[in-house]
Amino acid sequence: MRRALCRLALCLWFVLLLPAARAATVQVALDGLPPALTESVLATLDIGAEARRERVSPARIRRAHKVAPQQIRTALEASGYYRATVESSLREGQVGWQAHYRVERGEPLRVTALDLTITGPAGSDPALQAALPPFPLKIGSRLRHALYEDGKRALLDALREYGYLDAAFTTHQVLVNLDAYTAQVTLVLDSGARYRFGEVSLQDTVVRKSLLRRYGAPQPGEPYRMARLLEYQSALADSGYFSGVDVQPGSRDRTAHTVPVVVTLTPRPRSAYNAGVGFATDSGPRLRAGHQRRYVNQRGHSLDSTLLLSPRDSQLGTQYRIPLADPRTEQLSFGAVADREDTTSARSDSLTLQTAVTRRWGIGRRTVGLDYLVERFDTGGDEATTALLTPSLNWQGGHSDDPLWPRHGWRLDLTLRGALAGLLSDLSFVQARAAGKYVFGVGRDQRLLSRLDVGSTWVDGFGELPASLRFFAGGDQSVRGYDYEKLGPRDSGGDVVGGRHLLVASVEYEWMFAGNFGGALFFDAGNAFSGTRLNLERSVGVGFRWRSPVGAVRLDLASAISEPGSPLRLHITVGPDL
Repeated sequence: MRRALCRLALCLWFVLLLPAARAATVQVALDGLPPALTESVLATLDIGAEARRERVSPARIRRAHKVAPQQIRTALEASGYYRATVESSLREGQVGWQAHYRVERGEPLRVTALDLTITGPAGSDPALQAALPPFPLKIGSRLRHALYEDGKRALLDALREYGYLDAAFTTHQVLVNLDAYTAQVTLVLDSGARYRFGEVSLQDTVVRKSLLRRYGAPQPGEPYRMARLLEYQSALADSGYFSGVDVQPGSRDRTAHTVPVVVTLTPRPRSAYNAGVGFATDSGPRLRAGHQRRYVNQRGHSLDSTLLLSPRDSQLGTQYRIPLADPRTEQLSFGAVADREDTTSARSDSLTLQTAVTRRWGIGRRTVGLDYLVERFDTGGDEATTALLTPSLNWQGGHSDDPLWPRHGWRLDLTLRGALAGLLSDLSFVQARAAGKYVFGVGRDQRLLSRLDVGSTWVDGFGELPASLRFFAGGDQSVRGYDYEKLGPRDSGGDVVGGRHLLVASVEYEWMFAGNFGGALFFDAGNAFSGTRLNLERSVGVGFRWRSPVGAVRLDLASAISEPGSPLRLHITVGPDL
């Protein structure tokens, strides 16, 4: 009995070892096709799947090889080749099995007729017709089934985006005539009725529903478009009240052809605190602390307070904002700012009370403001305390393809302000200023950056004009190579007192030659002046650039070539370009 059991165990052991001993590998070679087509065809072959196994039995290899020619021809038909021929061979070598297929694609089958018809209301909808994507298959093009399916899907997506949610193909066929070797494509797409928005469902939250609807909520009866939901969601997210916003279509009413909107909101905490440290060559080390009251009440009012401390410029400010009719672009604000500045050119202490109304105007924002400024200053030989009631008009606009590192973009800031003596003001003046910057990408890794800053002041009694309203030049954002606000008209003692006018220009070439790291060459010119004589100070330099997660980090070494000996100065700045 024991001997019989041993024999049985020995037989079972040989049986278990037999498949492993006969296991093999297979290599597949496919010739005659372009690389991309070769890859797609191999992905459809059974023998291609076997080739990816570490070990496979010879029987499986032979079965997969037998059906491979037909699988190759079928795969090529999907790409428009209906007359492909395949020569195949299979042999066993010392390193395993080798399957070889030589393919002749033959002539591609062309589309000879294309009939695309849209029935229903969408057929006479001009907005939809303008938005329809072109069908990827054209008369005379090679019949590719993937493009055919992509084109059908794109048409359906376009109609559903415009509210034709029941759109469906009533006819979709491709007639292939192998004798004539032609293909006829026929598509009939029935749009069905266009849906409209139903009620917008808003939950009770930290601000009133009436305010949330003013952020561009779809109106009941408005034609349905998915883009409108995304716009509304983005506007609510940008309001600052919520950490989570989800705007979704509800279950559509197929009888009334309406779609309700369901809004889910997650409020942010009422208060937020922030603090930070930094450094810039203009200001030196900086400390920043702030408090934000995101919603003071259910009307959506907000309050911001900020403290900035640096050796040259310290500031304490607060601003109260009230959303107006369109809170996305319109607001009323009240604020106060206490500022102390101590530079090589001026020392001043000021208090400003502010009120402003901001609204969208064209492609930018227009702000109408009224400030009351009281400033005590000492600039060269001018020392005074001046009070001014200053109405102002400002327009800001800009565009960029990337907020942190634009390849193409621009920014423009225009300001007009003034005061009238006797109207809560110690003197009369009018001041205009325009500052702009332009970024233009060159090639893949290079950019050209240019900026221009011009201003002019008309004033009687320049000695009483506060230092904060005078023009100075020099520094990180002005003419590099010179100290902050070191350029401008001087008094008899040689001290810079600021000017009535300003002209600063810069051009810079930048090349990111090592991923997020690169260099720059730049030329700056400009000055502040008071008369008609324009004496532009100039500088040239080189810079290091790092594309950091918070924006550009710039390290610039500038040479003041207008100065004797062309002294060098280092400038460090951090932040976005526009």
